[in-house]
Amino acid sequence: MTQQLSIRWSKPKTILVATNLLEGHRLILHAVYQAELSDARVLLVHVVPPFYWKTQSHDGRPSTHPTPFARGVTLKLEEMANELRRDGVNCVSILLKGLPQQQIAELVKSWDVDRVIVGARNINGVARFAEGSVVEDLMASVEVPVCVIGRRARPGAACGTQPGRVLLVASFPLDSAFLVDIAGALAESNYSQLTLMHVRWTEVMTGGQRGLAETRVERRLCALVSNPSALKLRHIFLVGEGDPAKSILREAGTMSQDLIIFGYPSPSLVSCFLDAGVIHRVIAESECPVMTFKPALQATTEYWAA
Repeated sequence: MTQQLSIRWSKPKTILVATNLLEGHRLILHAVYQAELSDARVLLVHVVPPFYWKTQSHDGRPSTHPTPFARGVTLKLEEMANELRRDGVNCVSILLKGLPQQQIAELVKSWDVDRVIVGARNINGVARFAEGSVVEDLMASVEVPVCVIGRRARPGAACGTQPGRVLLVASFPLDSAFLVDIAGALAESNYSQLTLMHVRWTEVMTGGQRGLAETRVERRLCALVSNPSALKLRHIFLVGEGDPAKSILREAGTMSQDLIIFGYPSPSLVSCFLDAGVIHRVIAESECPVMTFKPALQATTEYWAA
């Protein structure tokens, strides 16, 4: 099962692109790029709230009709779909009625979607409660990887070349070897260099304690790789220090990473608030896409005691 999922999620055949119609050409660029890497079909989806549809009675039976606003949305969605088609992508435009989180989650299941792409113009501050809530709910709920295109994601990350570097952020003990297998499969399929990174808070440690802790973390990272001898490119193992978001962004910038991968924390854990906050800060400032996997997608293999 793990191998099947590794293949499915590293080479998706159906990608759902959730759009609010306001992201502009940037989201289309990334959708085209990811679709072309695996020759995937794209479902371009927009969800309209129920109050933009009107119910009328015809022969005693209620029927639902779109308002002029909903018809305008349909035209805009089809215009975006045509842009994808002009770039050679097999694209289906889908307009749904209801709550975005609920409708998209149901569509993921009914269309056998392998990956969700969603744009985030601004995921910090007050805007997070409006726009960010949809992104957060998708990352925490859908049963497939969610790739978030942040407001700073560079167009260069969607310009036709395969991703050269992939950064996986490991957070013990939440992540599993399964997540490493998925990230490794994605990197291997695109001949990308995979870096496994863990960030430690070290303010209260002495120099000797830091060295021992770093060695221990490196061993744990190395142990996550199931078959190092079979790798096309050797993985890089990196231990960061200090503020996690700053350390991750610094690494992503200095090594020109093309994709950052996180395991999204379980809502039942106290650390969820810290870990989710790190993810949102990285999304807001990252110059490359950020892909998350919900806890249910990760293996239940237990780690060593922290």
